[in-house]
Amino acid sequence: MALPVRDRPVDSSQNPAKRFRVLVVDDRAMPRIAARAMISEAIDFECVGEAASGTEALRLVPALAPDVILLDVEMPGTDGAETATRMLALHPHLTIVAWTVSDSSDDLLRMINAGCHGYVLKDMGPDELQRALRAAIRRESPVPRRMLPEVLERAARLVRPASQVEAALTEREVQTLHLIARGTPSKRIAVEMGIARSSVDTHLRNIYRKLGVNNRGEAVSVALRLGVITLSDL
Repeated sequence: MALPVRDRPVDSSQNPAKRFRVLVVDDRAMPRIAARAMISEAIDFECVGEAASGTEALRLVPALAPDVILLDVEMPGTDGAETATRMLALHPHLTIVAWTVSDSSDDLLRMINAGCHGYVLKDMGPDELQRALRAAIRRESPVPRRMLPEVLERAARLVRPASQVEAALTEREVQTLHLIARGTPSKRIAVEMGIARSSVDTHLRNIYRKLGVNNRGEAVSVALRLGVITLSDL
């Protein structure tokens, strides 16, 4: 059931243009309440509703028009991965962030493969959750930092072999890959490379196209498999 949220004044010094609308999806009430409270502390987010199942969430999206879905991974019936896949097929503009108690690399890879743009552990506090949502919106990092070594090592074993990937990466694109492997935000990449932010976005689009991937996590996984980067670069 969607719950109305009273608008709060926005601090124009921090984000004058946009408040991102968030739909929280979890089959348990307490996590939904906690998520709503943490999201509502941020001036650039508003929680526009809650859903207790993937099926309910799919029904609410057209009515609530959220920008971001905070999506539980383990739910009875339509689980997080299936919900994400179906949502993005119908609403490809959505930013979906997996939200879970699990630090299993299997769960994370399953959600990334379903199209999720971020993965947040439920033991994170309000600041960490809000930062993760913002990073997902900016398409910066889908993986919690503490999980990177295990996840990327496992992901590297699952991607296509080099012979199946037409990767003619430029020197700048390889440099960009090294920086995103360390979780560097796009704004910082621009500073370190001495280029405009728009050029970073262009490099990322070219990397995704050449490697046949959709996000940073997948790009780093493929780059590991091809030997373009190594675990020591993380």
